[in-house]
Amino acid sequence: MNRARALLGSFLIVIGGLYTLEVANVVDDAGSLISKWWPVALIATAVMMFFSNHRHWITPTILAVVAVIVLLNTTGTTDTVVTVVWPVLLIGAGLLILLGRGARTSSDDDRITAFAAFGGTELASHSKHFEGGNIGALFGGADVDLRDATLAPHATLDVFTAFGGTEIKVPEGWKVITHSLPLFGGVGNVTAKEMLADDAPVLDVSATVLFGGVDVKH
Repeated sequence: MNRARALLGSFLIVIGGLYTLEVANVVDDAGSLISKWWPVALIATAVMMFFSNHRHWITPTILAVVAVIVLLNTTGTTDTVVTVVWPVLLIGAGLLILLGRGARTSSDDDRITAFAAFGGTELASHSKHFEGGNIGALFGGADVDLRDATLAPHATLDVFTAFGGTEIKVPEGWKVITHSLPLFGGVGNVTAKEMLADDAPVLDVSATVLFGGVDVKH
């Protein structure tokens, strides 16, 4: 399953479930629970970022440390020193995201996985039998370069973008078919559609977009 979709979906289910329990008088104050435990969502995001590409561990590590400190603060378990330190760490993490170049990866695998959250990631595929994969961007951006890849039959790319953007570059000669569900967002396919060979390789892109955009281009 697409990591970004799973993360956002799980978060919404938890929020909705807490408010449902409040209506049913099972919990007293769902808003208070959310305000205390929301940093857990950031910790989960950091874990997914790390396992998506463990070679680029700096950003998810910083995000996890900041989230843990914020969690200690929101649950009232920090002392005065930590309360003073965590805003400085937040500033440092923000500067790293703004000034950092993001994760850049090359892959020969036939299936790819990329997950960007609160930052950017770039992935180039050199597969000679590319089957597709999963691309996720959550409050971030993903740049996927397939111009050096060779398509396998029935190749499918599952893309989920929320509050961010995804750009997919494909070589000329590919036929790109998009199936999209844009919710306050858009999906653009500006690849050449004329003069394609009857046996042109086909890439099927299934995109779900929430407050963001997905672009497929040469």
